Amino acid sequence: MRYAANHKERTHARIVEAASRLFKQGGYGGVGVDSVMKAAGLTPGGFYAHFRSKDVLLAETLPLALRRMRNWLFRGLEGERGLSWLRVVVRRYLSRTHRDAVAEGCPMPALTPEVARAGALARETFEAHLRDLVAEFEARMPRTLGPPRDRSLATIALFVGGVMLARAVKDRKLSGRILRACRLLAIPEEAPHAPPS
Repeated sequence: MRYAANHKERTHARIVEAASRLFKQGGYGGVGVDSVMKAAGLTPGGFYAHFRSKDVLLAETLPLALRRMRNWLFRGLEGERGLSWLRVVVRRYLSRTHRDAVAEGCPMPALTPEVARAGALARETFEAHLRDLVAEFEARMPRTLGPPRDRSLATIALFVGGVMLARAVKDRKLSGRILRACRLLAIPEEAPHAPPS
């Protein structure tokens, strides 16, 4: 049987797509190669024709998932900066919708602990994309409180940690409260008793 010239590339992309969703849903450690290949509609034996290891696959899923997250998070905000930009980004990221959309959401709350234990390639890929995300935040962050780079790092950490905790607890009221508390702290300028800017 003859395949189209781009058959291998399309198959490779299907595996990466399936792994991206499954790793976010079930965790990198909890999802095996067999499950990834089955989700991609392929047999497990074909995996090593595309990837040297599962770590390499993880490193390839991260750019895809992080690019999609950035496109979703910043969609329609191309001309926005400062507080108006931050309000929208905070509402989108620290939302119940994002909390509940694990497979479609940002990979950082789902995979950061596992990336920290992964090989150098996955960690380097994650760090490169994190640096790009921080730079994008820094360019648009309000200039009212502290150095924009530090505030960007702290805001992203608040986002990731907030969603991780909101997903981890069983009590939905507590989960919602975690998200609300993080939204409040992400925009201290709008908090009650905020210092004058």
